Amino acid sequence: MWPEGSPGRGGTMDVGTRIREHREAAGLHQDQLAELCRVSRQTISNWERNKTLPDIVSLKVIAHELGTTVDALIGDDVPEIRRRTDAEARRFLILFALNYVFLLFSFVTNFGSNFGDAFTSPLWLYLRAFAAGAWLVILIPYYRFIKGHKLRYYQDIGRYLEKNLVLGESRAARVAHAILKHIQIWNGVLVDLAVLTGLAAGGVLTPPLAVLVIAGGAALSLIGVHLDRERQRWGGPVTPPLPPQR
Repeated sequence: MWPEGSPGRGGTMDVGTRIREHREAAGLHQDQLAELCRVSRQTISNWERNKTLPDIVSLKVIAHELGTTVDALIGDDVPEIRRRTDAEARRFLILFALNYVFLLFSFVTNFGSNFGDAFTSPLWLYLRAFAAGAWLVILIPYYRFIKGHKLRYYQDIGRYLEKNLVLGESRAARVAHAILKHIQIWNGVLVDLAVLTGLAAGGVLTPPLAVLVIAGGAALSLIGVHLDRERQRWGGPVTPPLPPQR
């Protein structure tokens, strides 16, 4: 017989139950633990109901704040936690990629139509309306996720995906790690390409304008990277700091 709550027993887990029991033993409410862990109360609720799982950094912070150990919280559930956090990160990656596709599509078509005559036929208008509706459908779960995990900046998203995706050691995995590590720079590059494509499709792109767009995008990316570093320096790291090893 499998022990109650072990991953071998129908894939169930007791991580959330253990978090709740330790929280109650510490005399804390969900909102108090959420403040200590720098997450939302809904995130704590989801963890305790095993609806979502905390990553290893969050588990260390929870254990530290509740006066226990990570081992006491996760028991024998490590493989299942890793599998589920990877699956959750992959679902978010799909939402992130779709959001980006619609964002870039919007840049291309809007710049092409506002500064030229491209993408103004009835067919394109229908396609743009359909894309806008589909984008709204994607944005609802996307923003719920980033709000629940407090992923306020692109580099927060990059770090979350880098920590939780099981990418392996292949060449593609190394490329993915490099992209995630510098996601804010890649964001500027892709937006620049979308704007340039839209202006070119509209027939208004000139060499001076292209240089201006590229320079503006590069400046915004560098400013974003600098502000992110300053935020970590003065306002604390993106993820809660690791507590001392017990």
